[in-house]
Amino acid sequence: MKNRQLEYASDIKVVQNDSFKYGQLSMFPEISAATQVSQFRPIHYLGSKLRILDFIQSTIDQVEPSGGGVCDLFAGSGTVSRHLSKFRPVTSVDIQEYSRVICSALLKPISGDFNVNEFLEGCQRSSHYAKLYSCIEPMIEYEACCIDQALHGDPNPLCELLEKGSILSYEQGINLDCSSKLIHALKCTVSRLEASMFTAGAEALVVRYFGGVYFSYLQSVQIDSILEGVQELPEEARDIFLASVLSTASDIVNTVGKQFAQPIKPRSADGTPKKNIGSRVQKDREKNVFHIYKEWVELYLAQEKSVFDHYIYKMDYSDALDILSNRNAHNVKVVYADPPYTRYHYSRYYHVLETICLRDNPKISRTNLNGGTNLSRGMYREDRHQSPFSIKSQATTAFENLFRKVRELDVPLVLSYSPYDETKKSTPRVHTINGLEDMARRYFSRVETISAGQFSHSKLNNSNNNFDISYEAELLIICQL
Repeated sequence: MKNRQLEYASDIKVVQNDSFKYGQLSMFPEISAATQVSQFRPIHYLGSKLRILDFIQSTIDQVEPSGGGVCDLFAGSGTVSRHLSKFRPVTSVDIQEYSRVICSALLKPISGDFNVNEFLEGCQRSSHYAKLYSCIEPMIEYEACCIDQALHGDPNPLCELLEKGSILSYEQGINLDCSSKLIHALKCTVSRLEASMFTAGAEALVVRYFGGVYFSYLQSVQIDSILEGVQELPEEARDIFLASVLSTASDIVNTVGKQFAQPIKPRSADGTPKKNIGSRVQKDREKNVFHIYKEWVELYLAQEKSVFDHYIYKMDYSDALDILSNRNAHNVKVVYADPPYTRYHYSRYYHVLETICLRDNPKISRTNLNGGTNLSRGMYREDRHQSPFSIKSQATTAFENLFRKVRELDVPLVLSYSPYDETKKSTPRVHTINGLEDMARRYFSRVETISAGQFSHSKLNNSNNNFDISYEAELLIICQL
C-alpha cells in the first residue's frame, strides 16, 4: 500500500516541476468539440428544456409573430435564452449569480484572440497553484490511498473520508471523531493552509468547502487555480472563462445525477459500504479538470456573435418586471416564464456553482444530529435563495404577482408547467394546472394550455430519496391579452 501511495503521489507532486504528465502544454491538444456549438448543455440542470426548445420557440412565434424582444424570466441554465437569441432580442433574468454568468457567456460571446493553452499553462505554473497544492498534498495523497484500498477490498477508509473529510468542518472543530490517519492528514493540511493565510480569503475556497465532498482534493485545487487565473483576465472575458468552470464542475461532480443537492452516500441504510463504492468514486474523481475545462472554453469561444442586442440581469423576477414596465426597457413583446413548481428549491441543486461564482466564504447551514451540531452534509449556504414559488404558503401570491405584472407590461405570457402523475410517487406541485389557468384568467382574456408531447426530464432515480418523476407531457400555458 505504501508503495502504491507513493506511486500515485509521484504522479501529482511534480506539478511544481516541468515534468508533470498533466502539466505540460501537450496536455491541451486541439479538440473538435468547438465545432459542435449549435446546441449544448452548459450544466446538468434539473428540468432542462433542451428537448422542447423548438416547441417553446414556435409557441412564442405564434403568440408574438413580429420577432420582438422576449424576456426569459427564470433563465436558469440559459438554454432557452440561448436558443431564442438566434431569432429575437432576449432579456435574460434570474436571481442567481451562476445563471447570470452562464447567460452572459451564452448571449454575449466575446470577440478577440484568447490563447486557452497559454491561460491554462499560466494557471498551472502560477505560484498560487504551487503553494495551494503544497498545502493540500496530505489530503490528496490520503484520498488516493483510500481509493486504492477500496478497489482492493477495504472500502471503510474511503467511506470515512467521504463522510468526514471536509477541510472546512475540521477547521471549525467538527467531525473530529475520525481515525488517526484521517485526523493526521486533516491536521497537516489545515496547519499548512493557516501558515499560508489561505483560510480567510478566496484562494482556497473550493478545496476548503467542497474538496472531498463533491470533488477530489486535487480537482478542487485545480478549480481554485483556474478561478485565480480568471480574476486576472480582462473583464469582458471573465464570464465565459468562469462559465467554463461551472460547466466543468457540473461534469466532474461526484454525485448521483450530477447535481449538488447532496454528496454521494458511501453506505447503505444499515451502515455497510455500498457495492463498488471505490470504482464509483474513482470514475469521477480521476477526471482531469484542465482537460475538461479546455474543451468547455473552446466550446464557449466558438459561439457565433448574435445579430441582436441581449440583456442579462441578476435580480428577482418581480423587480425585473417592474424595470421592464416602468421604462419600457428593451422593447420586450412577450414573456417566457419557467418558475419552480415543487417544494424543492432549485438553489439546493446549484449552491456549489453559486459559491464558485461569488467566492465569498459563505456561512454554512447547520444540522443537529445525534445530539451534536454539524455543518449541513451538502455544505449549503445559509443565504441560499428560497423561491416563493416553492413555498406552498407563498406560491399563490407569487403566481398572482407574476400574472399581474406581466399583464401590466401589456404583453402575452408563455408559462411552462411540468405535470405529474398523481398515481405515482411523483413530487406534488404546489399548484394544479387548473388552478393556474383560473388565476391567469383574472388577468388575461385568453388562456389555453398546449402539450409538447412525450418526453422525460433527467431524473435522480438512482437514489431512494428521490421520487420517480414521470413527465409525460411538458405543458405551456399561453396567456394572451
